[in-house]
This record gives sequence, structure tokens and C-alpha cells, in this order.
Amino acid sequence: MGSTDSLNLDNIQGDILGDGLPKLSETFLFFTINDPRSFCQRLNQVSNEIASTTHVKDLRSGIANNAGGGIVPAVGANIAFSCHGLQKVTCSQASDLNTQDPAFDAGMKAGAASLADPLRSGSSDPAWEDVYLHPENVHGVILAAGSDDGICSQKLQTIMSIFGPSAGEVHRVSGKVRPGEMKGHEHFGYMDGVSQPAVQGIDTATPGQDIVSHGTFICGRNGDRFASQRPAWMIDGSFLCFRKLQQNVQDWNKFLVDASNQLGTWSDQLGSRLVGRWKSGCPIQLSPDFDDRNLAADPNRVNKFDFDSISNDFRCPMGAHIRKTNPRGDLGRATVNQFRILRRGIPYGNEVDADPTGERGLLFVCYQSNISQGFKFIQETWANQAVFASEGAGVDAIMGQSNSQKTINMRGLYPQDASRPLALSGINRFVVPKGGEYFFSPSMSALKTTLSTVREHGCTHQVGNHRSKATVPSITCHTQ
Repeated sequence: MGSTDSLNLDNIQGDILGDGLPKLSETFLFFTINDPRSFCQRLNQVSNEIASTTHVKDLRSGIANNAGGGIVPAVGANIAFSCHGLQKVTCSQASDLNTQDPAFDAGMKAGAASLADPLRSGSSDPAWEDVYLHPENVHGVILAAGSDDGICSQKLQTIMSIFGPSAGEVHRVSGKVRPGEMKGHEHFGYMDGVSQPAVQGIDTATPGQDIVSHGTFICGRNGDRFASQRPAWMIDGSFLCFRKLQQNVQDWNKFLVDASNQLGTWSDQLGSRLVGRWKSGCPIQLSPDFDDRNLAADPNRVNKFDFDSISNDFRCPMGAHIRKTNPRGDLGRATVNQFRILRRGIPYGNEVDADPTGERGLLFVCYQSNISQGFKFIQETWANQAVFASEGAGVDAIMGQSNSQKTINMRGLYPQDASRPLALSGINRFVVPKGGEYFFSPSMSALKTTLSTVREHGCTHQVGNHRSKATVPSITCHTQ
């Protein structure tokens, strides 16, 4: 059963709170469990390689206090399990590892249609990369983040060496922070992560920044609506959503030029109205006519604004990305804050100038205590709904999508005439989902105890309707 006590930062994996693992590079290694019994026996030792929030705070302090300048060599790793992975672990022990989260149990592939991910022609499967279409083979992910690719690879090699033949690599994908002045910007060129919430009791909020209960992100804690139902092993854990999102930068840039000519504006302004911020991070709600870089650089001003649909204030269009995914005063902050997530993504791929034909995008990661109240809700109920938060809002031009409408009108993009529509493609051609999965990031104590404790005899585990021998509480995961 969960509690509302103060958080023990030694017990929470380090990528969740406090800005997450410090990263210039990051690699996600997706693994399969070959021998559940041996895996669990080795997990206790692996847990010594996993960074807690306290460890990450120390890492960040060392980086901040680096008197010599330059990059401080640093690395941290976290581990998380899919439903199929917890099912495998359950097969080696008597514990019931059922999270009772329907979205997690179903997996992202099974829910891809409800996310409106484009489907393969003539198939119910999403149009993802093949490696993400077999979730039954992906039992977990180890993420290593640090100062460079090499140090991340070394950390992953250390962990996989400890697991030995009990686990095997399925695939890996790496990202890196963009270079120079583009640091902190995603590949379309916009500063990312500006509107992260402040976690109550953890972060110091700046003006306009929402303070959100830590149970919105941490299972079993104050603000987790299911805190009283959480088993002890889930407390201080968090659900991790991973999405590989390809960004078609050249298509985006061409669209902005063509559509801005149609509307009688210019490409940078149209882009800012689709996103809700100028490329610097300056919100158009505060500066609708130009990119105020001084405002963007001021933490006391960059989030000090609100939305109000009742007064018909359309300085920021209703369908702009930052308004769709964080409606603020449109719904009331107390309502909106129930659905907040902590984003920890990183760009992948080379710069357009260096590799014009190469693939690039975002390795999207977010944490929440309830997937259906976090990422899934934001994507399905806000970003994808053309009438949210008002008629004519359109889908979110950055992450919104529809498989049922060829085009969807979005109003408010032309500053001089907010009612003038622009037709956007229902199937988002700028940000294309390539795959993903839901995972659970257990607490440090769960890694060292519950998940690494081995029962004496074999067990039954269940995937759909297929069962193997002996009996423990079963977890049903989808395999479609």
C-alpha cells in the first residue's frame, strides 16, 4: 500500500526527477530475458550500476562545480521493464508483479490505433520499424546517459556482462544533444522542455511554472490517484513511455514557406504559431510579433503567462503544440496538472547540413504514475482531438494525428484574422512515429529485493492464452 511520506531520493531511479540523468549522449538498449532465474539472481548486482536520484544530484553538482571548464566525464544508467519483462521475472519468483495498469499491460503496439499512429497498408499493425512490432521479445530497456557515446557504451557493456547469457540485446538506439547554439533545441529548431512542471518538494519553481504533486509521476506517493492500491514493490517506481519519432525537417521547412505565403505571413511566425513558442523558447502569448530572445533567456518571465479560452484570447492559437499539451488556464491549472508528465527525451540523427538525406528526430521519453492519465491521455484526448479545446482548434501540428480525416482545418494561425483556416494533413507528415513501448522503472529497493528474489521451483507465466508449467499469479500481456 502506498504512502504520502516525503520522498526517499536514494530509492528512486535517477532519470525521473530533478531534470533526470545529465546527458550529452544517450543510448537505449532493449533486451530480452533468456533465463529468468539467472537474470533475477544477477539483477541485485546490476542494481549497483543503476543511478539513483541522489547519485544524479551528486553528478550534477560535480558538473556545476567544475572549475576547469570543459566537459566532465560522467555517466548514469537506469533500467525499466515491459509487461512481458515483468511476466518473465514473475516466472522465477512467488511475487505478483501485476501493475494493474491496463495501458501498460496492453503495450503500446496494441494501443497504437487509439494513439492514431498511421497503420501499415492492409494491416492493423502500426507503420513502425519492424524491430518495434514484436513487443513479446522486448522485456526491458537499459538507458545509459552521459558525456559521450563511448562512456555510455562502456556502462551498457558492464551491465550486460553482469547479466551474461541470462539476457540478450534485441536492439539499441542512440541520441545526442544538438551541437553549439542548437543545444537544447529539437531538430525543427525550437527550444525544448521549456514548460516542464516543478515537482513538489523537489524543484524550485520559477514564476508561471506549475508545482505538481510528486505522486503524479511517482507511484504510491501523494497525488497518485491509485496510491492506496499500489503493492509495496511499486512504490517509488514510475511508468516510462518511449517513442521513436522521426522528424522530416526539410518537409516542415518547405511547408512553413509555402503555407506562410498562402496566409500572408512569414515562415518563422507561422512556425511559432504552430508550436506556441518562437525558436528561442519565447512564448507567442507574451510576444506574438517577434522572437524576444531576452525574454526567452529569463527564467522569471519565459513561463509567466496563462491561457484563457473564455475571453477569446488567441494570441496563441488553440491548436498550438504548447497549448494542446498544456492548456493551463483553458481548463484550470488544477485540472491540467493531473495529466502532467516529466519529459526526458533527446534528439537523434545528424544535422541536416551534415547529412541531408539521413534520418533524424526525437527519442521521446516521459515519466508518469499512470499512463492513461499521462502520455496516453495527452496524445489521444488533447493533441489528436480537432475540437479541443474549442471548435476549429485542429490537431496539434507537432504531435497530433488522425487516421480518419485526410485534412483538418486549424484556425488562429493568421494573426490578423483568427478565423482564417489552414488545412493540415490528418496523417502527420512532419513527425512520424517509428515505434515505442511502455515500461516500468522500479525503485532501487525493488531492484535489490523483490525483483531479484528467486523462488525455489518453476512457475506458470501467461502471454495471452498461452501458458507454461507450475503456478504463480499471472500477468496477461498482449502479443498482437
